[in-house]
Amino acid sequence: MSLTLLTRKRKIGRLILQILILGLVCGAGRSFGDVPDMTKSYYVPQAGTMTTPLTGIDALRNFRLCPNNDGTQSLPNSARIKVVIRNGFGSGISGIQRADIVALFNGGTRAQGFDYLGADSIIANSQWNPGCPDVFLPGGTSRGLAADGPTDVDGVAYLTFTGATVGDPGVGVRDPNRKWGHYDSLIPVFVLGFALQGRLTETSPQGSFALEIKNLDSVGGLATVINQGEQVNALDIAPVQAAVSHGTYKFWQDFDWDGVVSSADLNLVKAHNSHNCSFPRNP
Repeated sequence: MSLTLLTRKRKIGRLILQILILGLVCGAGRSFGDVPDMTKSYYVPQAGTMTTPLTGIDALRNFRLCPNNDGTQSLPNSARIKVVIRNGFGSGISGIQRADIVALFNGGTRAQGFDYLGADSIIANSQWNPGCPDVFLPGGTSRGLAADGPTDVDGVAYLTFTGATVGDPGVGVRDPNRKWGHYDSLIPVFVLGFALQGRLTETSPQGSFALEIKNLDSVGGLATVINQGEQVNALDIAPVQAAVSHGTYKFWQDFDWDGVVSSADLNLVKAHNSHNCSFPRNP
């Protein structure tokens, strides 16, 4: 079993009781037709246009970012997930608000004082990284990314990572408050407190995809040290250079998701050297 898969399974095991309790609480008072059925609801990776979207591995090639969220190489091509929410009858649930459809972050590591339901190795806080935004959800308490808008008549919503175009779900526009460092083997996606499973494509089985976003900032920032997270520097470049030189493969350094760590990946991280929350774009 790969380290990534083992870590993911441990995270799922640790969260499952909390998830069940949260889901039951949030589902209380809703009719059967309004309660998401987790065997029929899912999310799927997408990128590109809304009319002919890329899915599967073709979409995942766009699932990478620079902690500055700075341009065409970072979360390109409107990288997003499509979220489909259905009830026990298999019908879409419309009108679920965007704040109730979230990809959840903790904001930092347990060592830094962050221990919640979200991705615990994504760094998205100003406490240890002054000058960086706290990537808050609507309401300003929990951290993460909210959907672009509510579910439509078919129970479909989109969550575009770089930021959403108002009134045009699934079309990305840079949000300067969406900056974060590092990566995590599982970014849990919730609807109304229920944990969704992913599918690699619309026709893939439940659980065939778990949300992961690679980061050009892949080293450092996890400890209780000021200003070590949310930046790309020599510490991030060196292991990619070594992997290219030695012909070794590291999943988190394969930024274009092509199955090898090559000069293309090295060129990507080098192009973002010295990038942080305030450079090259501020905010």
